Amino acid sequence: MNRYDVVIIGSGLGSLLCGYILSKEGFSICIIEKQAVPGGCLQSFRRGENSFDTGIHYIGSMLPGQTLHSYWKYFGLSHSLELERMNEDCFDMVSFEGMDINLAQGFDRFAGSLASQFPGSGNFLSSYVSALKETVSAFPLYNLELTDKMTKTTWMGTNAWEFLNTMAGEDEVNKILLQALSGNNFLYAGQKPATPWHQYALINHSFIGSSWRLKRGSGQIAELLVAGILSHGGKLLLRKEIRKISSLKNKFLIETSTQESFIAARVIAGIHPQKAISLLEPEMVRRSFRSRIMGMENTVSSFGLYLGLKPGSFPYIGHNIYYHCGRDVWAASEYTGEEWPGMYFLYTPVTARQSDLTSAANQGDHSSAANQGDHSSAVCILSYMKFDEVKRWENTMTGRRGSDYLFFKEERARKLLQVVERKFPGLRSLINNMEISTPLTWRDYTGTPEGSMYGIRKESGNYLRTMILPHTKIPGFYFTGQNLNMHGAPGVTIGAVMTCAEILGLEYLFNKIRNAG
Repeated sequence: MNRYDVVIIGSGLGSLLCGYILSKEGFSICIIEKQAVPGGCLQSFRRGENSFDTGIHYIGSMLPGQTLHSYWKYFGLSHSLELERMNEDCFDMVSFEGMDINLAQGFDRFAGSLASQFPGSGNFLSSYVSALKETVSAFPLYNLELTDKMTKTTWMGTNAWEFLNTMAGEDEVNKILLQALSGNNFLYAGQKPATPWHQYALINHSFIGSSWRLKRGSGQIAELLVAGILSHGGKLLLRKEIRKISSLKNKFLIETSTQESFIAARVIAGIHPQKAISLLEPEMVRRSFRSRIMGMENTVSSFGLYLGLKPGSFPYIGHNIYYHCGRDVWAASEYTGEEWPGMYFLYTPVTARQSDLTSAANQGDHSSAANQGDHSSAVCILSYMKFDEVKRWENTMTGRRGSDYLFFKEERARKLLQVVERKFPGLRSLINNMEISTPLTWRDYTGTPEGSMYGIRKESGNYLRTMILPHTKIPGFYFTGQNLNMHGAPGVTIGAVMTCAEILGLEYLFNKIRNAG
């Protein structure tokens, strides 16, 4: 029988961070992952000569002293990751038909750039930046402050759209700018009636502070964390799917589909809470708790195109593009059927950057500009897609969904590329190969219900109902991951710290993190 202090289910970012912390602190831990590769949404995949990231395409707040950099020092990530800073004058471009709006890094540059693009908006932008900073300052964990409260304000009940709309007022310029400021809401699947202001503020604050691409892809995060866990004596098991968790004399008995058994004093579920609850024997979970968890709605899924391109045919772009077909960016996730797509997110992977370094060197040009890379061998394009669009195939398996599913994928790819070609004419003629993903791909690849991008949807009107705490009423059973605190690298990191603090103590763990070199 395999015995551990802690068994961690799943190997996504939250699970790996918990495994690193606890193994470093001397706990015997075992991470059990059903896939062949660890990392969850950190994973990358190859098609032809190109590597594509699945979930984390860029990260924020990685300058020294900023939130993610401060946390990730403890994990050895801040100084080990190979990063490329995105264009400081434009990390995200929000694009409408006939209008491109640049979002710059650094709060002064951000406000100044937008003020020049929208004359007369200075007061609105000043209020907007002040609101972001005030909101962030109200969340102690985001600022590595030790407290017994997650938040010092009531921001968590404030609706993002209503707050922004009130701030913009009736000024027509501000109303257009308001759409631009929300134009990258694919980052959090923004919806007018639901998205909380604090979620909007924390995410945008992180990327405005600084934005980065991962030179070797997001898989390097998983590689570094796994190496640390193994060096601390932790264990990682792959291709092991957990079938059932039951109670055994104040411990947990974890059984896999291959009849292997594990005993642990504690279990941390890094998988979706609805999946985790379904693994527990019914008598272990209160009916009211099970009902609340299983009744929570999830965020929308996505449709993706991963394009391998002809060499030298497409530029490497140092910023992301969020293109919207309509003028209401908050409605983009609602487009279905013939009206789809309502928007797309496009970027060129830094791993696909092609540089003519030899030519530059021969000409004696060793500047950083000469090494930026002129072309990209790949493009990634993502858009919202509701699970209902593919529901008829929900009980089929990958590679065996039938010809009608293949036709659906190809037809939607055609429609999406038609929209993309409004901005990039002739893109289809540059394609060497194309991989298509749907909500079914996302569901099967990440294990999230209906392929949800960001898990449980946080609701501003009833935030406490959609809040998942790290501890449960089952002694020794904990949650971590994007459903716990907030999705994204900072949110999942803080969530993992919260989970481990339930075991180690918050003050003890925070001191370790803040004093990390």
